[in-house]
Amino acid sequence: MVVYGDVMAVIFQLFIVYLLLLLLSFAAPALHPILYTTLFLMVAVYVLFTVLVPFAKSLLLLVEKLPAPYTTLLVVSAGLYYMAEILALQMKDEGYGALSQLFQTVMKIVIITLWFPSIKQLIETIHSLIPW
Repeated sequence: MVVYGDVMAVIFQLFIVYLLLLLLSFAAPALHPILYTTLFLMVAVYVLFTVLVPFAKSLLLLVEKLPAPYTTLLVVSAGLYYMAEILALQMKDEGYGALSQLFQTVMKIVIITLWFPSIKQLIETIHSLIPW
């Protein structure tokens, strides 16, 4: 479960990374874009595993009485969509708008693909209920 102290520690660490990026922008302006992107990806993965994954686990425990595959799929889909949006925004900021749009489209296809087995089962159930 996500604890208030853990979240505050992550916020403090993000502030330190921000200060480091400001320092790098003055010390090495030519290297700033690559260092910014590298630090962004490292921090994004860190935040994913320290805050978002525990939050998703807590959310799944909260809604465990709901139908099994759908709640897990909803939480995973929301997490993937959120990460795709963050990475796409990063790509747009760096001037790769077309690549950003392609990345978002691919992530949406991945999310839909995750839902295929459940959708197939739902369609088969509905089809068996309808008399032909």
